[in-house]
Amino acid sequence: METIGRLLNMGANPAAMNMAIDEAILLAQQTRPNPTLRFYEWASPAFSFGYFQDIASEVDAAACHADGIELVKRMTGGGTVVHGWELTYTLILPRTAAEMGISEAYRGIGQSLVNAFQKLGVPTECYAAVDSDACRAVRNHPHQTETNLCLTNPAEHDVMSDDKKLAGVSVRRNRSGMMFQGYISLDMPPPFILTRVSKDPGVQQSVSERSAALNTDGRAITRDALIQAVSETFAVGIAFNAGKLSSMEWTQAETLVETKYATAAWNFR
Repeated sequence: METIGRLLNMGANPAAMNMAIDEAILLAQQTRPNPTLRFYEWASPAFSFGYFQDIASEVDAAACHADGIELVKRMTGGGTVVHGWELTYTLILPRTAAEMGISEAYRGIGQSLVNAFQKLGVPTECYAAVDSDACRAVRNHPHQTETNLCLTNPAEHDVMSDDKKLAGVSVRRNRSGMMFQGYISLDMPPPFILTRVSKDPGVQQSVSERSAALNTDGRAITRDALIQAVSETFAVGIAFNAGKLSSMEWTQAETLVETKYATAAWNFR
């Protein structure tokens, strides 16, 4: 029998609240298992950072603040993701005796996205890495790679278009459940945003040259069309039906904003 889950198509929230909602859903899996696929937006331009990153050493935080760019650290690994021009999604699963492995989940997510892009007329493929250890390093310990930018560092099963990374995902697994936070580049951010992703001019240039987005070559794919295509092809053994966040999850998220995701102790430790 196919597992039934919840599909959440949510609007825009501040960066801290977006990360808090994800963790609130993850925490709820321990007492009320409910596989959840969530799509969401960002109230302001934002950079999210992997758990192992040191934000202050990589970006000019004061300049980001002056430009209205929010900074927030994720629970998951990986590198910097630019938010505001992409489709962001989170897949959260409870822990079970028959749960899929992380590699299997990555493979399923990647192939699902390739299938979605094919429906939209975008030729893509999953990245097949030669060195799987290096791929794990990108997702879990980005300081071991060339740069800490998810936009330019593909890992195994990430989705590529013309040898450029189009979609990526990172994971956190604990006793509550498994959380996969992913993005799909929809439009290209403006150049001044991309210059803020690093203090290093060489990295800034690399990002500008190696970034990809769906809406190039004359394409004009809407967020709603992308969500529909992804929802129809998302194959991880779960049927997702439209739902909403519970009052308990909202309350937990509000608490996590105040105690964690909006604090300097979490973001700049």
